[in-house]
Amino acid sequence: MEAKIVAAAGLAFAPIAAGKFRRNHFDSGMAKIFNVATLGPNARDSLKTVQGVGQSLRILRSFKPDVVFLKGGFVCLPVGIAAKMLGIPFVIHESDATPGLTNRVLSRWATKIAVGFPAKSYRLFEPAKVVYVGNPVRSDIAGVHRLEGIAHFKLTESLPVVLVTGGSQGAAQINNVVLAALPELLAKYQLIHQAGEGEIGRINFELSRRRKEPHMDRYHPYGFLMADMGLALAAADLVIGRAGVNTINDSAALGKPTILIPNYEMAGHQVENARVLSRQGAVRVLDGARLTAGGLVAEIDHILGDEAEQTRLSAAIGAFSRPTAAADLARLVLQVGQQVGSSKQKPNTESRA
Repeated sequence: MEAKIVAAAGLAFAPIAAGKFRRNHFDSGMAKIFNVATLGPNARDSLKTVQGVGQSLRILRSFKPDVVFLKGGFVCLPVGIAAKMLGIPFVIHESDATPGLTNRVLSRWATKIAVGFPAKSYRLFEPAKVVYVGNPVRSDIAGVHRLEGIAHFKLTESLPVVLVTGGSQGAAQINNVVLAALPELLAKYQLIHQAGEGEIGRINFELSRRRKEPHMDRYHPYGFLMADMGLALAAADLVIGRAGVNTINDSAALGKPTILIPNYEMAGHQVENARVLSRQGAVRVLDGARLTAGGLVAEIDHILGDEAEQTRLSAAIGAFSRPTAAADLARLVLQVGQQVGSSKQKPNTESRA
């Protein structure tokens, strides 16, 4: 996906090999010390990381950057190691409230650590390096009027709109509950559903069997909304999704009442993201493992049936928005790079002496 997005932006893209470290190979039970199934993939991916370091060294030597910016994720580890080996300063950005493994490793060498949540959330980072900039939001998210979204998705202005998103690949857990709840939901609301590229085929097959059910014209499923996500958010009266930073940032930018269903099994950072916002009363959080169609409908009814609750949630999540995050982050990276550039231009007075 990154290759497509970067190419669409007109930027050069240089791929490298990278490996993911699976930390779920240890078992807390006494009968089983480790899970053999993950040892092989971890060993193979370690070799990919070593390969990626070599590729990154060649790229950095060719490009000769003054500064490297790393967003986190396992693909950034070999680049950060190569930058360290070449003495090139780098800035990392941690979007989540809980730092990922790569950023925890790279933080010891980073010149600056930009963070997406208030700095007090990051106890594992060296405080002097931490800079709270927030999380950048795409420019096409803000500034779209609700009526533009309503018109684009051919919705009815008089009925509330619920936006459901499980990410680019989708979340089968959320999708299953939504499908089960459709009869009750569509009787009162309109749904824009980003089901995920990996799930949309299954969703469409299910819909082919339910075409004659009432109000199915109010249901609008999609695989992945990239260019149209700003319009979907503008149209939405309520957002439902995982607790990834994209969902949180987009909802915060537009002040949308939000229900988060974090992925407890696969992404601990989502749990912490949801916890940070929930403590501030900024979102409602549901446990996906226990969620039923009736429970989801009841939560939606509670929010959309109470204007005061909508106003409260909107204001609370809006407080997490940092409209200048992209500019502040860019400024931070440039400052580090300019410091390096200035040092390169300084005359070597010691050698003259």
